[in-house]
Amino acid sequence: MSFSFVEFYAFLPAFLLVLFRVGGLILAAPMFNSSVLPARIKTMIAVAISLAVFPMMISYVPASITLGSAVAGLAGELAIGLFIGLGVTLLFVGIQIGAQLVGQQSGIRLGNVFNPLAEASGSILGQLYFLVALMVFLMVGGHRAVVRALLDSFAAIPPMSFELSANLLDILISICGLSFSIALRVAGPMILALMLALVTLGFISRTLPQLNILTVGFPIKLALALMIMALTIMSLEPLLLDGLTIGLDGIRAGLGLAPMS
Repeated sequence: MSFSFVEFYAFLPAFLLVLFRVGGLILAAPMFNSSVLPARIKTMIAVAISLAVFPMMISYVPASITLGSAVAGLAGELAIGLFIGLGVTLLFVGIQIGAQLVGQQSGIRLGNVFNPLAEASGSILGQLYFLVALMVFLMVGGHRAVVRALLDSFAAIPPMSFELSANLLDILISICGLSFSIALRVAGPMILALMLALVTLGFISRTLPQLNILTVGFPIKLALALMIMALTIMSLEPLLLDGLTIGLDGIRAGLGLAPMS
């Protein structure tokens, strides 16, 4: 069946609205927002997803939409995708902050490396925790839950009907608090163990002044940090799963959607 230019022009405004909502998610969601992926690849992924979901979303697009009116609503569609992607990304930021706190206290952060995912310098420990969290995110189907929230948003907020409200800002603030809570839960056991180790080393230094505590204390802290990390890194799965459930339910509530089943 031939596809004329007139038919293409008729569907172009609606497709642009879908593309910008999907593009906002690609710009902010974990894994997709990595600088490792070239901009051309990100654009191809956004276009491919938009082409796949466009036939299902066409019923939610107003029939009288024109190219001029679609351009005016592109910012709102982009904001919806950014809201969903940023809400999930904040959970990963909490894990990275917790890992950096651990690295700072244990001395592992002394060896900084460049993190291409965040376009900034970071510790090896932070990258390890981030990659483990990303694998858990993929294994539990977090990427499917994020895409599902995006698809469901078309029914709750049809194209050209987005309005910025205080409720969305409140949800982002609550997700920031959830991210800080995740950081504390990630770093808490390690920091507590290192604090007890420092107190013990302080007593030893007062008892044996001739002992060079700086030389002895660093490898002890490092060995203790690696041991605690090995014991607690597997707890990232229930921690991230709880955070994703609460975070995605909050995102869906902000979009007027029912919680995940």
